[in-house]
Amino acid sequence: YEVRLASGKGYGCFAIKPIKRGTRIIAESPLIFCPVAFYYENDIKEPFSKLSPEQQALYFTLHSAHNQDPSKYPKHIHPSVDESERCRIEEQRKARMAKEASVVSIFQTNCMQMEGGAAVFPYCARFNHSCNANATFSWNPAIWKQTVHAMRDIEEGEEITISYCDITLDRASRRWELMHYGFECECPACDDDEDPESFAAQTGPRRFRLMEIEEELKFMRGPMIAYGAKQEGFVGKLLEYTKLLIDEGDYTVRLANAYLDIAMTCEEHGDLRSAKLAALKALQIKLDSQGPDVPDVSQYQSVVGRINKKIAESGAEDIKYVKTQ
Repeated sequence: YEVRLASGKGYGCFAIKPIKRGTRIIAESPLIFCPVAFYYENDIKEPFSKLSPEQQALYFTLHSAHNQDPSKYPKHIHPSVDESERCRIEEQRKARMAKEASVVSIFQTNCMQMEGGAAVFPYCARFNHSCNANATFSWNPAIWKQTVHAMRDIEEGEEITISYCDITLDRASRRWELMHYGFECECPACDDDEDPESFAAQTGPRRFRLMEIEEELKFMRGPMIAYGAKQEGFVGKLLEYTKLLIDEGDYTVRLANAYLDIAMTCEEHGDLRSAKLAALKALQIKLDSQGPDVPDVSQYQSVVGRINKKIAESGAEDIKYVKTQ
């Protein structure tokens, strides 16, 4: 890809050749790392002071969401907020309202989650946001790098985008979160929704339903899957959930986890052929969205191996996996 001007969005990253889904586009080490999620000004300024002059210059080439309109934010901090948290909020508010970019305002605008804290990756930071992104980012502790993978096939000349916020949020909530980055999104999901055939009109109900299903099933999935598998309609809701994610173009680890839960539920019910198909889909999406070197990929491989072993022991007819489209 190349970095060049993107209409109305400053700089962006554009594919210079077709990129297949699952391609690792970049893997980058942090330039500056803050080990705590709820950071103060000094937590950022201290590691910044240890950078070389060249690194500091690179840091200040990044976008800063400063000089924002104070009227768009709440005027007061609730009395119940303790003094230390009040101080943190006021520091970050000051950085957003300041007339000039600062170390803190650049960090706020560009940081990504990492190891329970946050870090700035100057080249990953060049990828612009879309609520209907075609790429996904994740921290890989095995290689100590932030990675970006193509979430679907990307055409030559197409902008590569990632999502800065949870895709299940409604438009108003997304706008509130993205305001902190200093822009309003104009992606297909945020476009005019008056046309019932538009993606914007269709995505709202889908995202609301995704949120509903997540809330309903959150205590029945993952470690609690044995309990969830016993609940009536559980698999049906997971299947609905996967279809909604696919319709949204969300081929992230969220979809991989849904397929893994379907696999383990089918395994609980003795449907090993369906279990294997779902487990292989889960593994493929995990590999495509995060890569083969991410540490927890072994959990997916373990489920596939366990189901294969049960199939072999039972003498059941094996199946071939067809990659999810």
